[in-house]
Amino acid sequence: MRSSVLRVAFALAGLGLAACSPAAEKAEPAGADVPTPRNPFFGTWEVTHARIAPWWKGPGDDPVADPAFTRFTLQADKTTGPRLLTCDTPNFATNIVSPDGLFHGNLPSPAADAAALGFTSTEITTMSYSCASGGADISLDFPMLDEDQIMLGLDNVIYTFERTGR
Repeated sequence: MRSSVLRVAFALAGLGLAACSPAAEKAEPAGADVPTPRNPFFGTWEVTHARIAPWWKGPGDDPVADPAFTRFTLQADKTTGPRLLTCDTPNFATNIVSPDGLFHGNLPSPAADAAALGFTSTEITTMSYSCASGGADISLDFPMLDEDQIMLGLDNVIYTFERTGR
């Protein structure tokens, strides 16, 4: 009897020591368990404005907005919307650019044109989107005006998009 009491006492003491000892370090998540940081560009966007780009000087007819660019959705694993933005394997990269780098450096007077377009800082967050699908490689840049507005320069038209469904 005495030995069984001692065994119980030692077992309880062992449990008490285990409870008081530092917890084992939890393993860091890896692979699919790693949380994806929120990309400020992810979401659904609708066109609010389209204007002729300030670098357009002709010749020829003034460029017009593509009616397909009305709404699109950017997600980590796919993009949907007009054909140009529909992709099952998109790649995204964000960067900070100055007005000189906006729209691939095409603004004739970068600081003045950027301000006229609504940019209020000389450090502009931009997302580069690319997709290789079939025989086509697409690469587009989306500068961010604010957390709910982005732009796209395409075919001498600058589109402004607003986030929907927050």
